Amino acid sequence: MKESENDWRMHNIIHVGEDCRNPWTGKTIPKGTQITFVSVVPIKKKKHLTIALPNATALCLNISKRSWAKAKELRKDAKIDSSLRSEVSFESHSDAFDYIERVMESVVMAFTALEAFANEIIPDDYEYHSHRKSEIILETMNKTQIERWLSLDEKLTSILPEILELKSPKGNQSWQGYQKLKKVRDRIIHMKKEDRRSSGPEIPTLWHELFKVGSPFVQAKDIIDYFIKAVEPSPRWHNEYPK
Repeated sequence: MKESENDWRMHNIIHVGEDCRNPWTGKTIPKGTQITFVSVVPIKKKKHLTIALPNATALCLNISKRSWAKAKELRKDAKIDSSLRSEVSFESHSDAFDYIERVMESVVMAFTALEAFANEIIPDDYEYHSHRKSEIILETMNKTQIERWLSLDEKLTSILPEILELKSPKGNQSWQGYQKLKKVRDRIIHMKKEDRRSSGPEIPTLWHELFKVGSPFVQAKDIIDYFIKAVEPSPRWHNEYPK
């Protein structure tokens, strides 16, 4: 694969600072040569696939953005917002369900992008000290425990601010967007009985939320941008994120 085919979603690439020798082949690696992080995937017993190592945050954010664009197109084609009629509908049940699926994908992937970002920022040697179960006993958690046991809320309001020496995002506009995203994501993951029954406009359901939600990938990226300003160096994917 050519270096010119570098993609913004690649986790990282580096360039050799000076001529050096490859310890495995003995060949000289010229200064400026690109080194790409890769993942080797076993396809069959004697077949492997090599891909550039992707950045999980970038992948999930891109899926969210793409799904949202497809949902907007379906909604526009059905004239849901532009029609002057008081009763509107999609041209078919398939179109309606395709729209719902795209919005659900966008919401879940945007939230997953945030989870990936938060875990990526935490240093491998970081330890979090807190009085979680007792005011007397101080508990210590390592990165693995933090990733597994702490909620995304706690990572965004306590862990990342401590690591990056920032104030908690609580109270600002990006946090409000995150709260809206989380609410809809939680409704998708934990559906209620009302979501499985025929209902009118007076009964709030998940389906109502999916037609009122804002751009999920924007809500996720706004929170990411809040923290990125204190990350040095900033992630490659963020620097090359398509405008």
